[in-house]
Amino acid sequence: MGIVRCHSQAQRTKTLSELQAPKGLPELSKDYRSKYDRSKYGNNWKSQHGKYGSEQWAKNSKNPKPLSNKIAFALLMELRKSQEGKNHLQYLQPELVKILDRKNPFPANININDIDSASLDKLPGIGPSTARRILKFREKLGGFYSASQLIEIPKIDTTLVEVMSARITIDKSKLIPINEKVDFKQLYKHPYIGPSKAKILGPFFTQHPQLTKRIWLDMQGLSMEDKSKIEPYLRFSE
Repeated sequence: MGIVRCHSQAQRTKTLSELQAPKGLPELSKDYRSKYDRSKYGNNWKSQHGKYGSEQWAKNSKNPKPLSNKIAFALLMELRKSQEGKNHLQYLQPELVKILDRKNPFPANININDIDSASLDKLPGIGPSTARRILKFREKLGGFYSASQLIEIPKIDTTLVEVMSARITIDKSKLIPINEKVDFKQLYKHPYIGPSKAKILGPFFTQHPQLTKRIWLDMQGLSMEDKSKIEPYLRFSE
């Protein structure tokens, strides 16, 4: 996997050296371009070269090549990770977003409730650490009922969620109901419940094994907002 990632970085550096500059931005010199070669400078590249300022997009006038959607997404993610990159986003983000709007870098129909760690790791912008966080949050929830829930994952990148969400499909049949077989440990760990709400919901579910929506809505102790977030994980009787 490390060899694949090194190859990907080398390909990204090569592509950056062949990009066509967006209109209105001055050219980037070859010497300056070399400063962005992470394979050469490692993790110290950000601190060695100061601010990007308004300087330039890589360009090769002899062989102009359009920026691919995957490279555009990777570059946008890299820029967001450093303070220097964030300073430069005002110049490059509009161009990168246009590319991503034309063609999303993620494959179509990502089944977020079925996908495994290895498949997640292969997606753009997702490494082993992010894949683990997604799956751990999915396990605590009992499955996702909306792509918008991804933004609730601790330390998740908002740009990653925004671009990825457009390709996600939700299979709600995979959701694990929390009221059919009451498990206090599961309730405590659920992101929408926790210990205090578990003390209310545990006895309530035990008292109402045949839960209806009317009984659920009439229940006291939880706000309507809390109920709406928990409701997709309930199995109701007709």
